[in-house]
Amino acid sequence: MIETEIKISINRKTDIDTVRQNVIDSNIRFPVYIFEFDNHYEIEFVSDYEEWELDDKILNSFSDFKFTTDLEKGRKEIRLQIYRYQSELSTDGWGRPIENPLNETKYLVKKSESIVEKVNPHVKVLFEGVQQNYFINIVNGINKSTDEKGFLLLNEFKTNDENKNAEIFKDKLYKTEAEAFRFGYYKMQDIVNDDFKKHIQEKKKQTSELHKTPRKIVRDFINSCNKNDIHSILKNLDNSVIYEKRIQFQSKEKIEGIQQFEEYLKSSKQELCSKNLTIRSSWDIRLPYITIGVKHFPQSDDKEKQNQMFMKYKQISFTLNNNNITNITENQ
Repeated sequence: MIETEIKISINRKTDIDTVRQNVIDSNIRFPVYIFEFDNHYEIEFVSDYEEWELDDKILNSFSDFKFTTDLEKGRKEIRLQIYRYQSELSTDGWGRPIENPLNETKYLVKKSESIVEKVNPHVKVLFEGVQQNYFINIVNGINKSTDEKGFLLLNEFKTNDENKNAEIFKDKLYKTEAEAFRFGYYKMQDIVNDDFKKHIQEKKKQTSELHKTPRKIVRDFINSCNKNDIHSILKNLDNSVIYEKRIQFQSKEKIEGIQQFEEYLKSSKQELCSKNLTIRSSWDIRLPYITIGVKHFPQSDDKEKQNQMFMKYKQISFTLNNNNITNITENQ
């Protein structure tokens, strides 16, 4: 035996007498339970039959309403809902599992006129926060061999072709405007993707141009350090430049002002000049901040020690303002 659990939720309490009579008129041959809550009633029972006739009786009592399984968009009053459930373990009279056991909810909602929602042909597409404008142009069409009417797409996605002068795609006559719009969206994607690639290329070009001078300033600084050319090192430094040396993120030395930094570069404790620093390939540029990785091979007059030394790595971070370096942080 296939058992069907049926539950009716009545959201207007004043409807209970009508629905109760609908249940009685359906000649349900099993106990029917009625539960009252503060704001609604629930009717529950288990039957060996789906009791579809009950739905018809309810509809006859509420002529301005209809049943739906899809609430669609917007907010509609759900006057009542009917839930039906059959266990997946249910079997038919021959002991065979039933196919597609019921597990559905139907909602009684107000009838409304069928409204065809018009779609705006203007499609806004964001390219990394920059809005681009595209259009899906649709025209009326007809299959001359069958007189079937429908809709066609125009091969124009960059402008709103109000005069419908563009070439027509002749591959398909769409039954509805919504269907044409959806396929227009698919066709439009190739154009949008190509435009997006151009956008990325242009952005890279602009970024490269924007980074050209800051990169040169940093390269000149490192090259000048390698040559121990103090005058060239100081050329692009702000008068209030701050230099900080950190070891394992702990500040070990901090120098403020271009004169004090010049004195440091001329001292024996400096570790920037004459080190043959090589800039590694990875640059982190987030203007006004630039961080580079550098490497160098320590030099020693002792050949035995020289052979035991390994390549050293460190990071140097710069802050720029108006093409002048205002901060240098060396991280070892």
